[in-house]
Amino acid sequence: MADSIVDTVVTGGGRVRRELTLMDLRVDAATRAALKTMQSAAKRNIRSRMRGRPRWDHRGASSRTGAEVDLNLSPHHVHRTGGPGRLTGQLSRHVGGIRRIRQVGREFHGGVGTGGGVTNLYKRRVEAAYPYFQPGVKATEAKAEALWEAAWAKATRTK
Repeated sequence: MADSIVDTVVTGGGRVRRELTLMDLRVDAATRAALKTMQSAAKRNIRSRMRGRPRWDHRGASSRTGAEVDLNLSPHHVHRTGGPGRLTGQLSRHVGGIRRIRQVGREFHGGVGTGGGVTNLYKRRVEAAYPYFQPGVKATEAKAEALWEAAWAKATRTK
């Protein structure tokens, strides 16, 4: 009798192992997709806090920042509260996510940040005066739990 139970368990074990392997692959794919979705949502939330009328009208040409910018605004300088406004859009265009999600062991690595180049000269100063990055990330984190649960529930659902 003991031999027949062992045979039954071993016979069904291969199918169970295959199903668990497939589920593991589906969970990994769902994790990558959810991480990409979170990066996109964070990027949208961060960029949405960087819109608005520029607070100034003119920036002269320099070797670091490129050509002269003149928007012909009236008045030339606006003293008001609110966000930084957008003069050239360089800083908001450089907000982006990691394109290739890396997997290290069982962990997946991604992220959102503001790129290098000219934006490195002023992104900390703008963030200090008019926070746009941290509030954007926090707004995205509020939706994270529901997004991850939905992705993993779909991946682990059996037929």
